[in-house]
Amino acid sequence: MRQVCVFSLRIALAITIALALQSAVFSQSAPVSYSVVLDKNPTTHFLHISLQVYSNGAASIDVAMPAWAPGAYGIQNGWRNVQEFSASDDKGAVLKFEKVDKQTWRINTAGSRIITARYKLYYRNYNDEFCYITGPNAFMYVVGKSPYPRGGPVSIKLEAPTDWRMQTGMAPGKEPNSFVAEDYDTFIDASIVLGKNWEQTEFSSKEIPHYIVFIGKGNFDKKKITADTKTAVDYFAELMGGLPYQKYVFFFQARRSQGSGGLEHLNSTDISFSAYNTHVPELNYKRFMFVVAHEFYHLWNVKRIRPAILGPFDYTREQNTRNLYVSEGMTSYWAAIGLKRSGVWSLQDFYDDLMREIATLQSSPGRKITSVEMSSWDTWNRADNATNRAVDYYNKGQLIGTVLDLEIRHRTGNRRSLTDVFLYLQKNHGLPKLGFEEKRGFRDAVELITREASPANADFGDFFAKYVSGTEEIPWNTFFDHAGLVLEEKKGSARPYIGITTGNTLPGVGFFGPSQTVLPPGQIAITNVAPGSPAEEAGLDVGDLLIAMDGDRVEGASFDERFNEKKIGSNVVFTVMRRDQIRSITVTVGKEEPITYSVKERPDATENQKKIFTSWLR
Repeated sequence: MRQVCVFSLRIALAITIALALQSAVFSQSAPVSYSVVLDKNPTTHFLHISLQVYSNGAASIDVAMPAWAPGAYGIQNGWRNVQEFSASDDKGAVLKFEKVDKQTWRINTAGSRIITARYKLYYRNYNDEFCYITGPNAFMYVVGKSPYPRGGPVSIKLEAPTDWRMQTGMAPGKEPNSFVAEDYDTFIDASIVLGKNWEQTEFSSKEIPHYIVFIGKGNFDKKKITADTKTAVDYFAELMGGLPYQKYVFFFQARRSQGSGGLEHLNSTDISFSAYNTHVPELNYKRFMFVVAHEFYHLWNVKRIRPAILGPFDYTREQNTRNLYVSEGMTSYWAAIGLKRSGVWSLQDFYDDLMREIATLQSSPGRKITSVEMSSWDTWNRADNATNRAVDYYNKGQLIGTVLDLEIRHRTGNRRSLTDVFLYLQKNHGLPKLGFEEKRGFRDAVELITREASPANADFGDFFAKYVSGTEEIPWNTFFDHAGLVLEEKKGSARPYIGITTGNTLPGVGFFGPSQTVLPPGQIAITNVAPGSPAEEAGLDVGDLLIAMDGDRVEGASFDERFNEKKIGSNVVFTVMRRDQIRSITVTVGKEEPITYSVKERPDATENQKKIFTSWLR
């Protein structure tokens, strides 16, 4: 009888523990549903957003706005645009809440089973033409195991004017204008466009549909853009062994400004580009396609292959990593390689891009001060003098990818390459598996792949110590020689130089000053002073408003041309406005001999060098 009682108690205890564990698991994973209603007056720029969640018996529930967006490594603090927050239960009873930190609202459930949080969001990407929703700037998350979002599926229902269409990378839901995602991270990683004036093209790759949404008007060639994008997508699909999605959307937003930029997602990307200058000159189009290829390759590198800290996401604070030179810089390398191998770029286009990147790095004073690892780490809190202190991890990371690929090929007799490294990382550390280890994860992958073909040459410690963790100059021809190439340098004619850059935006000065000031048309200010330059020695300073040069008024449109007329070794008197005081500063004009780079193919290349060159670029 005693044994039976003990057995019964054990069963009861086991059931109690199991129920507790089940409750704990459920509390970290449950469906969340969102609804978005566009305000009837678009000029208010308001979105009316609600999210509904099960309380799971908790006394309180925290909902929070992300402080940053994956892929954009800076604190954005989207909570600033939230207003009129409220909460209620499934019976409509109002629930009490408090704000517990800058981005988190704590709702007292009062024992209710279903909780609905509501808020108005001031959202400038909603106007009378379209609404372009990027998740981290719009949607709060339910906090599960702090600080991470609660797991479980997510659904969204959108209400917009009846003549507006919708597009997103998410799968459609059961109701009209509804979509579903497997979890919050996936949900906010899928942008949504609503409107009636956007256009769309479509192509298929690996029998998977791809859509290009063109937002805004311009003189861009949609047919050419679609064809070249498909060519790049087809190439990367072959390179990486298939496509990890069932649908992909390119969101192309035309802007009046110059240049292109983008933000990657798991199965879509947001790209801005010039409405009227994308195709002319031709270099603009080549750079635009570079952005397209860069953002598309991100669906592997950083969205799936990533340092361990970049997923699952802690949306409350910075996620510092040393490896953005891999995640961003080497994505640029693959963009350039992919465009060349697919035929979107010519061989000369590839060489020209490579030479521009080398020139950019070699003219950066920060390359001698800060390693590319530390520049990756510091990107969340950019220094006030970052132009002179930091190195661009996009730029140097792309170049490290170039020479590392050549070095792996050389050490292994062209039996292994950087492609093998990324395929290994995708297989062993790709989402949903844990990302690679922060300090040595990428190097370990390089050494493992090299060791497979050439065990004696697998130690890359010296390479990473010098060029990744250190600031040693990259010996370009040591690596280019592996493919029978030679980098040539040529000094240009001497020209006047004092070491300043100028612009029409004054940076913030001091604690009490504004973050920045945009100058009236025609005015210019000094935006950077190069270390050790004549301008620094003479006392010119960042923020100085240029008024006159040798007594003649300075204007932004003509300053460079007029300064270039000055003689090397002569003295120039600058009249500047500094903190509301007029000052005259005499600067002795120095000289600059700009270096141009070119790459040549060696006529005496060996068979091994030719083999590496052919497999690398052709």
